[in-house]
Amino acid sequence: MTLLTKQEKWVFVFLCTTLVSGYLIQYMKQRNMDDSLHIISKTEKEEFKQAALHAYSSQGIQDNETPNIAAGDATEKNIKDGEELVNINTAVKQELMALPKIGPVTAERIIRFRDDFGPFQSIDDLAKIKGIGPKTLERLKTRIII
Repeated sequence: MTLLTKQEKWVFVFLCTTLVSGYLIQYMKQRNMDDSLHIISKTEKEEFKQAALHAYSSQGIQDNETPNIAAGDATEKNIKDGEELVNINTAVKQELMALPKIGPVTAERIIRFRDDFGPFQSIDDLAKIKGIGPKTLERLKTRIII
C-alpha cells in the first residue's frame, strides 16, 4: 500500500526541486549583493594619495611628472572629513539612507526610478523623485556623484 501515486510523487519531486532551486538562487543573489563597491572617505583618499606619492618618489619620478592625483578634489571641495560620496547610479538602499534627509521610502523611490528609467544623467534628475525638493537637492549635491 502506497501513500502517493506515481504522478503525485513526480509533482512532489518537482515542488521540492523548485523550492531548493529558489533558495539557491536567493542565496547567490544575497552573496553577490554583499560584494558591493566600497565608497571611500576623504581621509582614505588622502592616505592613498600619500602612498601613491611615496611610491612615485621611491621610483625617482619627479613631482612635475606625477599624474594629477588631486584632479577629483575639485568636485569634492565642500566635503567634510569622514563624509563619503555616494554614486546614486550604483548605491544600494543603505548607502542612500546615509544621505541627509533620505529615509527608507525615498531610498526605495530612488532605486525604483533608476531601475525604471535607467541611470541618472545629472544630479538635478533627483528632483523628479517624490520627496526630494529643491532644499533637499541642495543638501545632497555635495554628497553625491553620478
